[in-house]
Parts: sequence; structure tokens; C-alpha cells
Amino acid sequence: MKLFTRYNRIVLGATLGLFLLSSIFYYYLLNYILLSKVDDVLNHKIVRMQRYVQQTGALPELDDMGEVKVKFLPVREPLPEVEKSFVELFDSAEMKMSPFRKYVFTLPTRGQVYQVTMVRPMAGTRNLFVTIILATMSLGFVVLLISFWINRTFLQRLWQPFYSTIAAMRSFQLGKVKEVKLAKTDIDEFAFLNDNLTETMEKAEEDYRMLKQFTENASHELQTPLAVIRSKLDMLIQQEDMSQRRSEEIREIYAEVKKLSRLNRSLLLLTKIENHQFEEAGEIDLKEKIGTKVEQMKEVWKDHDIRFQCQLQEASIWMNADLADILLNNLLSNANRHNREGGVVQIELTSHQLSICNTGERKPLNQKKIFQRFYKEQVHSDHHGLGLSIIKQVCEQWNIKITYNYKNDLHSFHLNWT
Repeated sequence: MKLFTRYNRIVLGATLGLFLLSSIFYYYLLNYILLSKVDDVLNHKIVRMQRYVQQTGALPELDDMGEVKVKFLPVREPLPEVEKSFVELFDSAEMKMSPFRKYVFTLPTRGQVYQVTMVRPMAGTRNLFVTIILATMSLGFVVLLISFWINRTFLQRLWQPFYSTIAAMRSFQLGKVKEVKLAKTDIDEFAFLNDNLTETMEKAEEDYRMLKQFTENASHELQTPLAVIRSKLDMLIQQEDMSQRRSEEIREIYAEVKKLSRLNRSLLLLTKIENHQFEEAGEIDLKEKIGTKVEQMKEVWKDHDIRFQCQLQEASIWMNADLADILLNNLLSNANRHNREGGVVQIELTSHQLSICNTGERKPLNQKKIFQRFYKEQVHSDHHGLGLSIIKQVCEQWNIKITYNYKNDLHSFHLNWT
């Protein structure tokens, strides 16, 4: 979930909760205020009535009471205090049963005690109450919508430098000459982030450059002593007075030196691929190139009694020509190296897929590890375990999807591109 969405949900939830609590409080407060106003009117009527009785000694006329309906009833005992309540009565103005506020008290005059009942309709007050509540809720809902819109609009603008920084970082690649420029911002937190990211990228680029230089130098420096050792071993092997035992020992050393030389070349190749030193690209005619490679491999397969089946359609791909050669050479060499006597190699090329299948060990390879460097199914194998790593690296650099499966006694590698 995005931070912006999480923030909006938190703010919206907190606002709704606060609005709900404030609405409940406002409901009771407004109800209390309106009821107090009604009670003030009735209390004022009581005071006026008492003054009228004191001044005239008679009860006031009923028509003079306005919307307050009054009834007088002679009683024997006075009430200790005013009794207040709510009652449902028929309202002639509304033509329905409506709530009324009822006051009952006693009023002595000329030696007689009268029970006075005053009722005042609450319909108008309730209508006003409902109107105020609805207006307040509508206003609150509008405020919520406006707040949500403001948060959504202005927060997106405030966070725009962050998204610009992320977009710029996606284009960052070690070893690339292109400089990543982060957007300038006057927000301190984002400016702090950009400064630290810039510093980190510069340090990573420097470390990468030093590592690249070290790897290249080490690989190149190793080639010379390895070549010298091989040359000396060749001379020793050719000596006629060498014993059989010593000759076998030297041949074993020579084989190990050759293996070390191949390993060094493979590591150097991987380093160059990772350093993007094969940038030049063009359209490769895969049908023609694979056909050439197959012609070169025919004699090798014939020597190992390996049958091959080849179905090639017209297909092309945009990539570096040298890497295309390396990719195909490794795939075909892998199909031959890990095959068995009397085995099969099947090659199928369509417009967007290349499949190379071969017989070999009668069990599937470990799909989680086959593309890892130095991984070998057989621990004591003479191979250095970098062939599939090189294939994987080339595919990743040129957006080619490579998959492996084992079916019908065939190990199959499928390359897909768009």
C-alpha cells in the first residue's frame, strides 16, 4: 500500500471518528439549548401570569397566551413545585399527533387555588432541530470531501519530488556514463534524501570502477603466466628422454593449467558482460547464424554418435553480434558436453523462440541452481560451471527470457524474446 493511500485512510478515519463523536455531542448540546429556550418561554409565561394575578386578582384570559395553551382547574392543595414533562397531543395546526412540552403548577387567587396546565408544541422546535442537524451534517460531509480533495491534490504535489527521485534512480546503472540528476526541491526532507542518494551513487560508482579495474587487470595479468606455463609444459612433454611416469604427471599438470586458463577467460568474459562492454547492437539473422553453428558442430556430434534434428524458421533478434555468438556457442557446447554416446540434440527456431534440447543424465537439473556460478551437478567434473552463468548473463542484458525443463528424457532450454 502506498504511503499516500495509507495517510489518506488514517486521516479520513480519524476525521470520520472525530466527526461522529462531535455530532453526538452536538446533538445533545443542541437538544439541550432548544429545550432550554422552550423552558425559558414557559417560565416567562409563568412569571407574567403570576404578576397578572397579583395586580388584578383574577386569572388571565386564555386567548392572551399565544401559542401556549393554558387550562385552569380549581384544586384543593397547591403543588410544591412546577411539574415538567413531555406529552403527545393532537396539534390542530399540524393536523397530527405531535410532541408538547407540559408545565403543571398551582396559582392561588381570591382564596381559591387553581392548577394551571401549560403546553407548548415542540414541532417547530423539533423541525428547527432536525434542520440544524441536517445542515450541520451536510456541511461536515462537504468539509470531508474538500479535505479529501485537498489532501489528494496537494499531497501528490508535495510528494512529487520523491517520485521524481525514484524515477531517476531507476535509470541508474553502475558503469554507465550517463549522470543521474535528481530533481531540486525546497522540502528539507526530500533535499536530505537526494543529497544522501547522490553521495551513495558516487561512492558506489567509484567502488565499482575500482573493482572493475582490479578484475580486468587480474584476469589479464593471469593470462601471461598461464601462457608461459603451458609453453614450458609443451616443451617438457616433447622431450624424448622423459620417463613414462614423469610424462603422465606433466600431462596432468598441463590439463589443470588448461582448465585454469579456460576459467580465467570465462571470468573475464563475465566481467566484460557485466560491465556492459558489448554495447554495439544490430539485427542478427538467427536462422543463418544457427545454421552456421550447426554445420560447425556436425563433425563433433558425429564423433560422439549424437543424432541431431534441426527445424529453423526465419527469425531475427536485436543484440550484440559477439554476444550472440557467445550465447549460441555456449548453448550448443552445453548440449554436446552434457550429452551421452548415441544421444540426441534437437534445435527448433521460431520467430520469437529458440529451443535446444539434448539427452544426458536421466534426471532433471536443479532449476534453482543451474544458472549459479561454479554450480556443477557432478562435483568432480572437469568443467568450471560458468557456461550457463554466461548464458544467463547475456540473456538478462538483452531482455531474453530463458527457462529450463526436463521432459521425455530431454533437457530443454527455451529462449524467448519479443
